[in-house]
Amino acid sequence: MSMNWLRGRRGSEDGKGAPPLEPERPVQAMPQPRDSSSTWAEAACTAIDKARATECAQQVEGDSPLAEVATRCRFAEVRLAAAQRISDHAVLKRVADASREKDKHVYRHCTDALRALRQEGERARRSVELAAAVRLLLEATPVAISHLLLIENELASLGEGGDETRDCEALLEQARARVLLETQAQIDLRAILALAEALSSTVMNAQAPEPEQLEIWSTEHSTLAETAMAAPAWLKGLPAARTLEKILEDTEMRLIAYADAIESADEAEAQRRVAEEARLAAQAAAKLAVEQAPALEKRKTAPQKKTIDSEVIQRLLGELEAHLEEGRLVDAEAVAKGIDKALGGATPSGLVARRLQRAHAQIARLAGWARWGTDQAREQLIGEAEALLKGEPDIDERARAVPLLRREWKNLDVHGAAPQALWKRFDRALERAYKPVAEQRAAQALAHEAARVAKAALCDAWEAWLAQASAADFKVMESKREEMTGQWRTVARAGFRDERHFAKRFDALIEKIDAQLDAARATEIARRKDLVAQAEALKEAPELAAAMSAAKTLQRRWKDEMAPVGLRHGADHKLWQRFRAACDAVFARRDAEQAEVQAQRAQRDEARKAEIEAARQAEAKKREKHAARFAAMAEKAAAVPESAPDARARGLAERDAMLLDLEIALELPTPDVHAAARRMRMLTRLQDRFKQGSVAPADPEALVAKWYAVAAAPDEGQAVRMAAVVACLLAPQARKDSRS
Repeated sequence: MSMNWLRGRRGSEDGKGAPPLEPERPVQAMPQPRDSSSTWAEAACTAIDKARATECAQQVEGDSPLAEVATRCRFAEVRLAAAQRISDHAVLKRVADASREKDKHVYRHCTDALRALRQEGERARRSVELAAAVRLLLEATPVAISHLLLIENELASLGEGGDETRDCEALLEQARARVLLETQAQIDLRAILALAEALSSTVMNAQAPEPEQLEIWSTEHSTLAETAMAAPAWLKGLPAARTLEKILEDTEMRLIAYADAIESADEAEAQRRVAEEARLAAQAAAKLAVEQAPALEKRKTAPQKKTIDSEVIQRLLGELEAHLEEGRLVDAEAVAKGIDKALGGATPSGLVARRLQRAHAQIARLAGWARWGTDQAREQLIGEAEALLKGEPDIDERARAVPLLRREWKNLDVHGAAPQALWKRFDRALERAYKPVAEQRAAQALAHEAARVAKAALCDAWEAWLAQASAADFKVMESKREEMTGQWRTVARAGFRDERHFAKRFDALIEKIDAQLDAARATEIARRKDLVAQAEALKEAPELAAAMSAAKTLQRRWKDEMAPVGLRHGADHKLWQRFRAACDAVFARRDAEQAEVQAQRAQRDEARKAEIEAARQAEAKKREKHAARFAAMAEKAAAVPESAPDARARGLAERDAMLLDLEIALELPTPDVHAAARRMRMLTRLQDRFKQGSVAPADPEALVAKWYAVAAAPDEGQAVRMAAVVACLLAPQARKDSRS
């Protein structure tokens, strides 16, 4: 019932006949185009005409005037159109709060827009976090493929976003390219390992290889070792790299053993030649001694001009013979000179003369051997020096070998100065061999100087930034720290002293940044520990609903109040596990109560099933009882003696009538032969019902008992029909339907 109808009724009762008309409102003038948006918004809110309100609302600009139109205008379409033009988050929230109970369309639009803005902000925030995670993956080598796949899946779940998503996608592309490169590096490592295993198998199974074959194997081993050394450093931590290193070491040891065996054979051959030459020299010395024997005898018979100190000579001869036995040629020559000085030109006689003659012969023989061995050694050193010039220059090998060869040459000079031609040949070969080493070291010095300048500039720039950086902007500090670490790793190394100096400066910078970040992390950890303590206290709260509400509030605070600083993964994970376990325990109480209710419901269902099963068994027992009773009836009817033909005919007719009643009562089909009789029987029963008012329904079981009691001759058709009736009566549903 409307208010206008009530006013009309009141007016008619007062005798006025019609409701009083409202006074006409003055028509407001349209704002001018130069008026502000607030003026147009006020005009739209106060307009009584929809078209005019729409026209005024279209002229409104700015979120705040549009919010006025969306909340105050009297036309729903205009309010919704104004709300759809608002983009500011706070204004949308204010309009949604004002329209909550007034305009469901405006409220729904505002809530949907706010949700979309939140989702967009969450997408942008999560995209930035994922981009930072990808950067961390790119810093590590190799890239963790499982983490990369998780980040890809999460980024795909965020959907299309803005620049942040595109930045993350670009970083993911870099990570995928890195994964391909690292995978190829691992494939190459496997290929090198296969070649090394094949070479190791060949070398280990060889028997006394030839020097040429040994040279080929050494070349292959050096190539594989250089390839393995040139592989990225991160590969060395893989099991395949360690296996490769072990195989190369074992192969190198076996090659060295083969080389030592060949060198030992060569040395044995050389010693054999030296022994042969020594034997020939001894024969020549013996021949010379025989030739000089008469002169020595004549010298013995000559008068002695000087007395010889026998004790000194004996002592010196003992030392000389000891040095000769040990092969110390230089010491033996010095003692021989001492003996000559002690003799003073006198000629010894007897045993001393023979011992001295034998010692001089041994000195001559050892000197010959020493000269020959020294010359052979110098030739070998020259060969090694010239061998360094063959093939591609191995800088490290030459830097190690050149000083070593010069030192060995100098050690040989104790046996006598080398011929000038040999020395020039040796020195020229070493100078040519050392030239690439000198060039490389000069290039390294230039590179070290460039690296020193670059690292000095980086340290100066970072120290200046740290002096001006704000301690509260932790995200910037973390990002800067990652940037500094990445740049420091990419800059070339300077010299040893410079590197130590710059490393100390860099470590000091990192320590200052870490000190500020650690302080912020400590505050954040304390906040999270407090939230964990509050959550753990809720596990024993008496009011479950209040505890669940408080747990949800703590979960929001965990996320919304989070400080903009990243925690260590271990600490962050442990605190989050404790907090989640405490919150889960609160919600587990609700689950436990629900589980208890479900258990009680299940118990009731089981009890109901047990009752139904008991009823089914009781019904089965009843069916068995009825079946036995019907069977007894059939046996009793079969045992009845035959009666007169007219009585048998009457019995068959009675049985047919009762069968029709049973089939009608149980709604069983009747053979076509008796269809007319069934229709007549049903018509008769219907007439009796109209005449008598109501007829008691027939009891099928009583009719069956009566049917068997009738004396009649056996009839197969009636037996089949009665079997169908009995089967229907024994079925529980049929009996229920028949009783109803």
